Amino acid sequence: MSLGDGLRTAVEVIVLAGAIYAFIRFLQETRGSGVLKGLVLVVAIGVVGFAVLVQFAQLERLKWLAERGLAGLIFALVVVFQPEIRQALVSLGDSALLRGFTRRQRATLADEIAEAAFALAMRGMGALILIERGDGLAGFTEGAVKIDAVLSSPLLVTLFQKDTPLHDGAVLVRGDRVVAAGCLLPLSDNPNLAQTLGTRHRAALGATEESDAVAVVVSEETRRVSIAVRGALEADVTPERLRAALEASPGDEPADAPGRREVAA
Repeated sequence: MSLGDGLRTAVEVIVLAGAIYAFIRFLQETRGSGVLKGLVLVVAIGVVGFAVLVQFAQLERLKWLAERGLAGLIFALVVVFQPEIRQALVSLGDSALLRGFTRRQRATLADEIAEAAFALAMRGMGALILIERGDGLAGFTEGAVKIDAVLSSPLLVTLFQKDTPLHDGAVLVRGDRVVAAGCLLPLSDNPNLAQTLGTRHRAALGATEESDAVAVVVSEETRRVSIAVRGALEADVTPERLRAALEASPGDEPADAPGRREVAA
């Protein structure tokens, strides 16, 4: 093997190692990062070792197998870790470079949702709005009515009008779109919940226990607006507090928010 071939092999190994390192860094904040990093390291060592062996020993048949097997392995990793990759892309979208635009968009959407929530509260109409963030909520749309319309306050108010087929279910919001209405959410089975909490509040808590979504609840009995985040309920919020909660990124929720009430023991 010539010196030039050896240098090329070294460059290929360095590029591959750099790509693996960047991939691990990219996914380090996701929920599956520990498993993923361990798996990637094991696979990387095996692939790099195998590639070096094939290159130096000139094992052509194994080289053919390695070239095709690597493509299949990459595809399998993308399929298996699709939720983590999606979450990492969401985190990338919230980077400093794009944060200004993202925050302006969130502020606009927060204004629309807050306006609708307090308009419904004034009229004594109950509502449950679930806002998707990092975790996908497609499972909650099964059996619901698909809408896929631009989010607006008038649309939300219309969907929760009394005596309409969709007013009892939840509305799912993804980005600037109303994805579905009439969604059935899992009720929280937390034994420490207050007996006074109604079905909408329990559904909001159940959905946010399973995801990083934010749920906005309007009580038709008390005409109060509440927020559920990560299985905790903040009752009787102001319009300003609601907007702040909706504009926050996942993980930015302050633990000592005014009026916050942890429902778990």
